[in-house]
Amino acid sequence: MMSICCLVLAVLSQSIWASAFSSGGVASTNLLRHGHHNKFSARCAVRLWSDVPVGGCDDSDHNYSSSSQRSHIVSVKSHNIAGIVNDEGNCDIEIEFGSAACLVCVTGESGSGKSLLVSKALDVVTGGKATNTLVQDQDKESWIELTVRLCDPHLSTVSSTLLHFGIDPLILYHQHTEDTTTDDADHAKEHASVGYLHLQRTLVAGSSGKLKSICRINEKHVSLKTLREIASPLFTTVDVGVASGALARAASRLAMLDIGVEDSLKQQCIQSRDVYKEATKRRKKIKKELESRILPSSMQGNAYGSELEQEQIELLEHWVDELDMFEARVNRFQEAIYEQYSELIADGNGPGSNNIISTLQKFRECVWGEHNDDDDSILANLLQFREDIKTVESQLIAANAAYEGLASLSASESAAVSLERVRKLLYTISTDDSGPMFEKVERTHELLNIVEESLNECARSIDGGSNSIISTLENAVCTGVSMEELDKLVADWNALARKHGISPYALPTCHTSLRQEIDGNVEALKLLPEAEEDERVALEDYTHACKELSYAREIVASNLSRSVTELLPSLGLECTFQVQLDQRPGGFDDPYCGSETLGVDVVDLLLFHNKVNGGPNESKRGGKIEQVGSSGEKSRVLLAIETCLPGSIGATCNNYSPQHIIQNGNSPISIVYDEIDAHVGGRAAVTIAKLLADQSSGEASQAGNQIIAITHSASVAAIADRHIVIERGSTSGSSSPAVRASVVDGSSRRKEIARMAS
Repeated sequence: MMSICCLVLAVLSQSIWASAFSSGGVASTNLLRHGHHNKFSARCAVRLWSDVPVGGCDDSDHNYSSSSQRSHIVSVKSHNIAGIVNDEGNCDIEIEFGSAACLVCVTGESGSGKSLLVSKALDVVTGGKATNTLVQDQDKESWIELTVRLCDPHLSTVSSTLLHFGIDPLILYHQHTEDTTTDDADHAKEHASVGYLHLQRTLVAGSSGKLKSICRINEKHVSLKTLREIASPLFTTVDVGVASGALARAASRLAMLDIGVEDSLKQQCIQSRDVYKEATKRRKKIKKELESRILPSSMQGNAYGSELEQEQIELLEHWVDELDMFEARVNRFQEAIYEQYSELIADGNGPGSNNIISTLQKFRECVWGEHNDDDDSILANLLQFREDIKTVESQLIAANAAYEGLASLSASESAAVSLERVRKLLYTISTDDSGPMFEKVERTHELLNIVEESLNECARSIDGGSNSIISTLENAVCTGVSMEELDKLVADWNALARKHGISPYALPTCHTSLRQEIDGNVEALKLLPEAEEDERVALEDYTHACKELSYAREIVASNLSRSVTELLPSLGLECTFQVQLDQRPGGFDDPYCGSETLGVDVVDLLLFHNKVNGGPNESKRGGKIEQVGSSGEKSRVLLAIETCLPGSIGATCNNYSPQHIIQNGNSPISIVYDEIDAHVGGRAAVTIAKLLADQSSGEASQAGNQIIAITHSASVAAIADRHIVIERGSTSGSSSPAVRASVVDGSSRRKEIARMAS
């Protein structure tokens, strides 16, 4: 009874699908870069159940023959991933996608592991995020391996990317040249049109529980970052989360629209933007140099380009000569002080103050006229040196006072005088030469002798040789320059600053500015007008390029809005789709120069649900798609956009930069649709199947892609060129779930499609 029901369901599914397309089914549009659009061409013929190929694409079919000349994923193999084993009990699960870039559907019961073994595995092996749940047995290695067949243009792109990372592209051809010499391999490479890319990522759990990655490209070890940069642009996965995230990013929406714009316009805009940014940077640098001039207050009102009168020139020459002599005086003072201290340090008699040493080192490094912060300027270090010397002089006074208080015989309060006074008093206590009292007094005298010896030791420590406190402090202030001379230098410095009406700290910079002024600031003053003119011209060119780019985007937006709106009803969406272009703040007057997006435009994708009753006062409900669209609507809108604007999914979901899209304008090798047809049935499901088929065959674009559809839709499974079923079971003696991935055809395929349709 069950087999009869399955057969009936299979026939019904076949009839529905066949009638949908034989009747012209879906009228969609393929948006071309020049703004034209043409009707979808239907699949060559409705394929009957008996025509379903066994073991993959049928090379006798013209479409399949051309698809074999396109890049595609050959297989993905997982080992010890998420505790899954195959029906033989080992940890290897391999999924083979066939020998051509065709439409491959992956089906199975919910929870069988379809998304894990295909879309998640593809994401991880191309450098995506790996979680600890993937490695359940931490004592064993877990790895994922991907094999990709490369044809041009992807072969050339990958070769160039490998070269950029210092990897010989010859590794792509080793599969065919492993038994040949290097010269033969080079010859084979020169004439080869096919290469193979083998990606492997091994996950190892560290002692801290954090996963570590060991990555290889064609057996060559690379970093995870390198693996991601090379591999991730080649594949695109579209699921509910990816669709929602892509449509919510302004840069992704603009990247999608730019797929329909000529590369020459985008390249021109990028080049003019870079020229404008460089011109602005140069102008700001010159202007900052001019504005950093510090001139006397009487001259600060002069414009950059004003000419000086003869009287002003003579005054300037006088000021410069005066400051030249003061600069020489400061330099001599620096050399004298530093030379004195260098000799003391070399002799091992350096100053005992670390502060002085530090200040002198900074003082020595300061150069007159160089721009420094006030705290690091030559004047700041000079003043700090003076304070350090005064501090040492105060310490020297205190040390002399300490010595006097300890060892002076002339000071009535000194320790030495007090000691002598005590001795005299003891002599009056006992006049006998023997007896108990005599012995006690003698014992006290002996103790006083010890005290006296200690006092003398202390006195010698304060002032008793080259290593004493006083000697060390005297060396610190022995600079050969008196404090009067130092104070005179600082006073003259302040006087010159007051004369010119500037801060004392700015005097060296003022000196430099006066020199430049007397020369007419020849270099800066001549360069600034040139730089301003270059910036003005560059801004005009960039604005013109932005306007041309915006105009082209408006055409693409209009055509895309119309084409997607026409296609949505067949996808089960009674909606109006609109691409709305606005300008960033500043617009064309102050165009955006950042690297995130190109030009001045901001794109919003709007989705309006059509009127229910059609009343004149009933307004459409809707707004920005990222805010009002459901997960299923977003996925189907992305599919419609890709149909009308081939390549948009790769640009949108992979979040490419404008430069990356131009340099690597190829569409992805494979697009994985992960259950984008969820909750869709009837003719909408048939339409989705048709759109996926046209993407894989190249009818929706010039090249076509390998389309891998993880689906629960019988319509998609019926039209697919290759059908893979993921089944979950159990193995004896193992608690891990058993999974089998197999290619089905013939009656096995009909039964699977019937199960899906039931």
